[in-house]
Amino acid sequence: MAYVRDPGEEGGEVAAAPGHPDLVAFHHDGRTARATIARLSRAGVDGSDIEILGPIEVVTAGRYGDRQTDKGSSLALGWLMLRGLLIGMVPGAVFGAVLLGVTAGMSAPVVWAGAGGGAFFGAAVGALASLLLAPTMVSSWERTFSPLVPGAVAVGVRCGDARAARRAERVLRVSGAHTIRQVPDLDDVPEGPLDPADLEPVTRPDG
Repeated sequence: MAYVRDPGEEGGEVAAAPGHPDLVAFHHDGRTARATIARLSRAGVDGSDIEILGPIEVVTAGRYGDRQTDKGSSLALGWLMLRGLLIGMVPGAVFGAVLLGVTAGMSAPVVWAGAGGGAFFGAAVGALASLLLAPTMVSSWERTFSPLVPGAVAVGVRCGDARAARRAERVLRVSGAHTIRQVPDLDDVPEGPLDPADLEPVTRPDG
């Protein structure tokens, strides 16, 4: 929730500015909720904007579950690095060949040497850029939880604007969530089991 201060006032309380509604997705069990969290993270939703709602307990998913989580994260990062390598290698090779050819003469050995050096440099830059632009992965404790009470497991997503809401809603629509609702602010959601019937249906974001 954003806050604004009246320009005519000095000090005093700040008033809450109207923000975009947050989303709450309900799941039948913890496994589908964990899958939804992973989807949101890989779609670019920051881990700090994802919250598990209701009475929950942080527990370990076991050795096998940890291996599967690590494997999924490694594959995602590996694909990003490979894509960055391929994207940076070609323009790097062309740039290196042209640069060295112009400065040292257009001969085959010089062009090949420039292309090789440029490809290596371009691949390194591309891989680094892909990792820096990668979405924040959720921490392991957010994926390894179980509900303390029976019923739906709710995952909340903070939406700062309409664009963030559209991105989160697209992911939630194809995830394992059986019901999606919206709330004015996740901080105002009461503690305890949540009932989807008590929350408003999702309205299409403007803009």
